[in-house]
Amino acid sequence: MNNSIILHTEILKSLKNSKKVLITTHTNPDGDAIGSALALYHYLINNNITTQVIISDDIPRNMKFLSGSKSVEIYNPNRHNYFINIVDTIVFLDLNDISRTRSLSHILEQSKALKIVIDHHTNPKDFANLLYSDIEVSSTGELIYRLITSDNGFKLNKEIAECLYVAIMTDTGSFRFQRTTAEVHRIIAELIEAGADPYTIYDYVYNQNPLNIVRLLGIALSKMQLYFNGKVCIMALDKNDFAATGTNFRDTEFFVDRTLSVEGVEIGILVTEVLERGEFKISFRSKGDIKVNSIAQALGGGGHLNAAGATIKSFSLDAALQSVINQLSKVYI
Repeated sequence: MNNSIILHTEILKSLKNSKKVLITTHTNPDGDAIGSALALYHYLINNNITTQVIISDDIPRNMKFLSGSKSVEIYNPNRHNYFINIVDTIVFLDLNDISRTRSLSHILEQSKALKIVIDHHTNPKDFANLLYSDIEVSSTGELIYRLITSDNGFKLNKEIAECLYVAIMTDTGSFRFQRTTAEVHRIIAELIEAGADPYTIYDYVYNQNPLNIVRLLGIALSKMQLYFNGKVCIMALDKNDFAATGTNFRDTEFFVDRTLSVEGVEIGILVTEVLERGEFKISFRSKGDIKVNSIAQALGGGGHLNAAGATIKSFSLDAALQSVINQLSKVYI
């Protein structure tokens, strides 16, 4: 019996022996985080286990079509601390560091509950009792698929299939990133057979944008600048751009992917102001073997070889941009 099967058995046994389970994920959750959380939520609910998904930020607008999304709650100490303190098990999805749960991190750190981490990022911190990590897979959604389908008494249903499809689709860049293996396509085939509709899901995730968000994208595209002999493309959005369009930093998901469509660009970057936090969110994308996760790590963030991110404190957009450019200069000296 290989280690993965042993780990699957141990995690499933722990979950099924739990009476109350908390599922959480990283701040600014993406499709992989939400899709994985909701897939596991449905699996546990179907096993008659009291389960709650609690996160530090709102669920992305384009994920709210998923079944179970209305059950996801934004952490409020007065409302949630009692539940958190009595759960048997806490499952951390799509993160390698408890600090990435942001406002939840302190109470989760103090919890005596069994802690399970399911993730595919490099260099996981040691804070869990059980760690299911594989940096070679496409997504956390792929790991959740492996886990729940190892339960011989379980059969995929449409609601779980849709959640896992979103998780895998978004973290593979619609099946074009390097971790898009033959196995990924085999999994996707099973999800489609279980009821996931590729056209409908893609349309909800990518094609249902309010006009003000499309206008924000237009501003972002108009502000793109090339650096380092055209090898780096940066788009930046500040509080004025968001105010002019009635949007915020959460409305910029997938904007950064547009930077790599410029001829000759190897690294694409989106810098967005998070006014309420006095921070700037930096999203990195790259082509080939260019490791943007190392650049993100130098700025206090992390991620994957071709997709990474960081959040930095800065007094202005120009200062934030300069911090990014200083790190890039070490790559393009």
